[in-house]
Amino acid sequence: MRYLLLLYSLIVLLPLAAQQGSAGMQCPVVKVEAERLADMNVPRYGHTVLLLNGEPTAIGGHTTNFVPTPTLEYYKDGKWHLVPTAFNHDDGFAVELTTGKVLIAGGHSENLGVGQSFEAELYDPLTRTSEGFASLDTKRALASSLALDDGRAVIAGNWHHEDAIEIYDGKISFLPVKGVSVGRCTPYILQTAKDNAIIIGGRDTVGHEITQPVVDRLKGEPYHVPLLEEWRILPGFTFWPSSTVFIGDKSKGDYSYLLPIKNDDGQPAIARVTNGEFSLLATDVPIPSSYQWGEIHYSISFLVDRQRQRAYLIGCDSSSVSPCDSTHVYVVAIDYVPTPARLTFCFTDVLTDVDVTVPLLNADGDLMLIGGVPKSSFFKPTAATWLIHVSPHSKAAATGWPLWKWALLVLTIAAVAALMALLFRRKKMGQTDEMPPIELPDAETLTAPLAEDLEATDDGEDCAELMRRLLQMMEEERPFLNPDLKVTDIANALGTNRIVLSNCIKSRHNCTFPQFVNTYRVKFAQQMLSCSPDIKLTEVWTAAGFSSESSFYRIFKSITGTTPNDWKTTNS
Repeated sequence: MRYLLLLYSLIVLLPLAAQQGSAGMQCPVVKVEAERLADMNVPRYGHTVLLLNGEPTAIGGHTTNFVPTPTLEYYKDGKWHLVPTAFNHDDGFAVELTTGKVLIAGGHSENLGVGQSFEAELYDPLTRTSEGFASLDTKRALASSLALDDGRAVIAGNWHHEDAIEIYDGKISFLPVKGVSVGRCTPYILQTAKDNAIIIGGRDTVGHEITQPVVDRLKGEPYHVPLLEEWRILPGFTFWPSSTVFIGDKSKGDYSYLLPIKNDDGQPAIARVTNGEFSLLATDVPIPSSYQWGEIHYSISFLVDRQRQRAYLIGCDSSSVSPCDSTHVYVVAIDYVPTPARLTFCFTDVLTDVDVTVPLLNADGDLMLIGGVPKSSFFKPTAATWLIHVSPHSKAAATGWPLWKWALLVLTIAAVAALMALLFRRKKMGQTDEMPPIELPDAETLTAPLAEDLEATDDGEDCAELMRRLLQMMEEERPFLNPDLKVTDIANALGTNRIVLSNCIKSRHNCTFPQFVNTYRVKFAQQMLSCSPDIKLTEVWTAAGFSSESSFYRIFKSITGTTPNDWKTTNS
């Protein structure tokens, strides 16, 4: 009788529990096709992507070894075509003006993402030529721009430098306007009227998440947004033209946009911004924060297909945020016109050499993922281009029942089969319904080391090979530049466990994993100080992977015996 009750519970209660635990998946689930297109000519990251005359175009960025590339390239007839630019624009911005030309400006002034640039140029997509013509009023990197209807452009945002608003006059000059209440990197600049705009962002000029619910205006004083007391703009470091999030109708005076937001629990949602007023967009179900393979890491913005009245939010497996070269790509499709807005959850097979932070909607309404850093190493960007078929007219690889329901069905059948086998075995052996007592291990067994602990003490050829691969990873991929790096991240990437890895490091280098990683960070900081004597220490510790300024000073002195300032003075 006991087993019949257990069987009933599995069949009835398990599906109910799964429905409760998968509330975010109570929407259509679609597996979509992904297609690897021709690679770009130049691997790049820190670039801008625009659709110019129907042609996907990648502009600027840096290439292998963190070296800026003075090029852009456009995709046509199944391949990428390279075009030289007047200047480097690594983490610069590019915006299509009403004249049809593209304003390209700003970026880092040196290799390794160091400094800011004044340089500006105009690119003509018809003649495929680019020409430098003026200088920004403020040197900038990780800035943004908005093209106004009269041919001018608003510019704001900066990285490790003062932020302010300036205007490109549509001819040859960049004119200062005013300061901002909160410095931001890669902010959204959203038009709210023919001659006005607001500026808002998720990160400040040194990369910290912005928690102040304040918006700056091109014309007018900053104002407070109550919605942003509970929700915050999804933080990121990628420039997104405001045209990618625009859902309004300028001819009717409707300047409406969709922005991704999150609360303190990390739950993503959608803010609708209409003529500067913020509200929460109602959806038929919450945006899913996880799927059957784990948590989802979403990119920082939407891509809006105004023709089909759909917006897309792109994500990947959270594990791919740490050094990893493969991931599922997730796309939440939002049909934003109905009330509430309808969500469709899309996913791909595991893709390799892919980054979700630089997407573009092509002329057919499908997603392109262009370049990026799939292994979280700014020194090794990819040239890969992926096409994700998300448009309603695209053929989906699979539709119908959500996969969790199929998995649940298989699990239930397996549980029933296991119970039936147990009952049959017990009946065959003549056992009663009462289970015999389970004998616990004795004290000696309980305190014995685990098998993986025993393996970790072996300092033989396996340990030597593991250390060889670890050193190669540290030199080539530089995972130590990630301030959130954990020993489990490296162990998983090397196909081992944290105990084995930690013991090998202790045996071969007589230090802990954090000490081992910090030696690389200090060495990297020393290289930056040697190559750029005028660089600010704030830029150094941020780029080198330290979590705070205080830990940078403490660790630097413990390894070198001197402070960063003294070392800089002695070796400059």
